[in-house]
Amino acid sequence: MSRVSLKFHGAAGTVTGSCFELTGAGKTFLVDCGMFQGTRSLEKLNYEELPFDPKKIDAVFLTHAHLDHSGRLAYLYASGCKAPTYCTAPTADILKPLLQDAAKLQAAEVERRNRRADRMGLPPFVPLYGTQDINTLHKNIEAVNYCDELDLGHGISVRFWDARHIVGSASVEINIGGQRLLFSGDVGAGKAITCAAGEIGGYDHIICESTYGDRDREPVLIRDRREALARHVEQVISAGGNLLIPAFALERTQEILEDFDALFASRRLAPINVFLDSPLAQKVTYAVLRHRSSGIDFEKRPNIRFTQNTAESKKLNRMSGIVIIAGSGMCEGGRIRHHLIRNLPNRKSRLLLCGFQVAGTLGSVLRDGAKRVRISGVDVNVNAEVASLDGYSNHADRSGLVEWLAERTPVTGSIFLVHGEGRSLDGLSAAIQDNGQFPATIIPELGEQWELQAAQPAMRLTSGRANAAELTASRDWTSKLAALRAEVEAKILAQKNNQDREKLLAGLKRALEEAA
Repeated sequence: MSRVSLKFHGAAGTVTGSCFELTGAGKTFLVDCGMFQGTRSLEKLNYEELPFDPKKIDAVFLTHAHLDHSGRLAYLYASGCKAPTYCTAPTADILKPLLQDAAKLQAAEVERRNRRADRMGLPPFVPLYGTQDINTLHKNIEAVNYCDELDLGHGISVRFWDARHIVGSASVEINIGGQRLLFSGDVGAGKAITCAAGEIGGYDHIICESTYGDRDREPVLIRDRREALARHVEQVISAGGNLLIPAFALERTQEILEDFDALFASRRLAPINVFLDSPLAQKVTYAVLRHRSSGIDFEKRPNIRFTQNTAESKKLNRMSGIVIIAGSGMCEGGRIRHHLIRNLPNRKSRLLLCGFQVAGTLGSVLRDGAKRVRISGVDVNVNAEVASLDGYSNHADRSGLVEWLAERTPVTGSIFLVHGEGRSLDGLSAAIQDNGQFPATIIPELGEQWELQAAQPAMRLTSGRANAAELTASRDWTSKLAALRAEVEAKILAQKNNQDREKLLAGLKRALEEAA
């Protein structure tokens, strides 16, 4: 029985950057290779050299297409990986447009950064990957079906289980070194497809996501969610403003479009104009409909419009009384940002958040009540209302995750909790221990490596990165500086006259000089 070890290169102490290195039976595998999202400190990890040798990877197992799980796959192949990547057919179909869009955004961001005056004379930024690297990845993708057992030799086998998160999403079971392991991926609510040929329970170790591990959500019926959406639309349109809905291109956009289609079909809403202003979401929508037919024909719904180019997108800036759906879902990139610049100062408009907002993202800053934000170098006053609409989450809540784990008992080794922020990780850990039927939980840090043994608790082999806690903090120094800048400006503007403003500025300057 060979030694098996597991190293956490991402989604440890944070929701994003999912990447786990599994070594055993003389082989090395990756489960996911995702992109970090959130604070600037966390995002910088995307541009570090990969913390393992890509040429020594024997296979990659991709749980689903979301970028926090797949976003650095093309970078992996650009760095010399030649191994196959296994995923479901829907994931393979959706992955290419997602990565092509990510590469396009990277190129634009790199160009913008390199043009900055403070970058003069410094080494230029370069994109992580391009179209050729994405094509190389796709040549190495092998699609698998749920439930089929994949025999990799050396006593290693793999099975993909339905995770009910998004179309094509999977939990990955790996049998290696005489042990049975399960990587949850992202877990959705409800009952998943079961595999007649495989037992669902009985694992040595489970690596479980924890996104909503600190809370239970009241179930939201689809009809209630649609009614809430309709009320938001009516309130904003009657005021003469625009309703902005930042949405993830995959799954969230399709759910929102389906809700609007139903509201128009039932005549609950008048046929107001809804614009999907995201080229990526348009491509993904058609790909999703190939694998999950909802009966919607957008060509028969003329008031749901897909913008075709940048010029059409810019025309929306001159319109009012419309709904704009655009990426990205956490407001970190995409066309939603220029719509925010135009609409956030307008008290008649509203920003409607319909998805999880990772700490440190612009979406989380707006959700938490910021009155002034900086978007693409522009300082923007936030006068528009910022609201949230529950009921769209494709993640199981705390009780759902405990139930998911219970269905996979007995677990005889350890349960690793990943893909969550601090409160979520601690909350789920407490719920698991209160349940009484599980072994001890482990909350790994970024960079930690653990030895896995059959029917025994895992043992830590190496410590994580020295700065792991700093990297995964909900706010880094750049976000704190931005908040302080906005607070200082608000205080200065609130002074009664210029003399008082000069006095306050002088005091700030003295404080800075004393601290230097």
